[in-house]
Amino acid sequence: MKNLFASLFLFVLFSCSNEKKTDSEIYIAGFKTIQSKDTSRIYKSNSNNSDYLHYRPLDIDIWYPAVASSKDTSLYFRNLLGLLETRANYYTASTVGNGFAKQMAQYFCESLKCSDSSKVLNYKTDAYKNATPAKGKYPLVIYLSSFNGMGYENFTMLEQLAKKGFIVVSINSIGRFPGDMTMKNEDLLEQVNDAISTLNVLKGSDNIDFDRIGIVGYSWGGLAGSILANRIPQASCLISLDGSEYHHYGTEKEEDKDFNGISSSVEFTKMKLSIPYLRLESAPQGNIGNKESVYDFSQKLSVKPQIIVIDSAKHEDFGCLVNLVKKTGNCKPQSQYDIISRLTISYLEEKLQNHKTFTKVIEKETTRKTIRKK
Repeated sequence: MKNLFASLFLFVLFSCSNEKKTDSEIYIAGFKTIQSKDTSRIYKSNSNNSDYLHYRPLDIDIWYPAVASSKDTSLYFRNLLGLLETRANYYTASTVGNGFAKQMAQYFCESLKCSDSSKVLNYKTDAYKNATPAKGKYPLVIYLSSFNGMGYENFTMLEQLAKKGFIVVSINSIGRFPGDMTMKNEDLLEQVNDAISTLNVLKGSDNIDFDRIGIVGYSWGGLAGSILANRIPQASCLISLDGSEYHHYGTEKEEDKDFNGISSSVEFTKMKLSIPYLRLESAPQGNIGNKESVYDFSQKLSVKPQIIVIDSAKHEDFGCLVNLVKKTGNCKPQSQYDIISRLTISYLEEKLQNHKTFTKVIEKETTRKTIRKK
């Protein structure tokens, strides 16, 4: 998992905002974690079951609808980064993660030349640790993190979903021992299998409606999400946030080779998705190759995909940290992430809650010329 840190340092320019409560947000957002193991998978090879890393560790981060209480404890951004630090040590049986939360916060600020690490770490999120769950059954959103990422990369969006009546589980991007995610099919499937294991852990929950499941994947998580959607009969929709299932050839030969290994695998070859699919796509500057240089994932869909380009959006705008840093430093925020959040949330509301909000958001943003259909 040591290479996780290098990957994250290159993948941390995200954008995020802490929106005010709206009329449709009838809950507060609760946050909790569940630690478990998948005893059907060996994590650390050449070990025995007395080794705590013998079986596949499973850390499940959950944002959920909750009711307010005077005993509620606010969740700070340092708490989310602290999870990464703790887990890095746990998954590698080392102290490699010590001090990493502070290092990351410093890197964010230095990269953007805005705010300072103390303000970023002490940013109060809109979620409350172990808050009292609201009664009732709620649709489930499975969020698959980006390459070597965790759910904190999009925590604002996940909080908003919880406040609107969704239970959200984040599936971290952790590969085979010692935890580094690679672009090999074997590591990709570890994230997919972690999602399946998470569903098995949660199947006894009486507040989850397992007949209403939405899948959201960011970047590498979009590719993992497509495989997961093919495995889950209850999946109602799939949203890709600039996902890697549309692979752009020509950047790195090794990456192209790895993707060919994934696309030629038995599972991917036989894939055929019949659920609604929404892709929100970046609008990169310059020439990134012709149409033939991009893997056409639409061939795996039996229904017409909805692909929307977010004008002026970069790949990193589909995650959640640039505006966090800018907000704490009183710097000018970016708007692309807010648009991406509105589109994602309204689509889930329409497909899982039968709220006809997505069309209205599309019309509004099209009029503003912030998005365009592809």
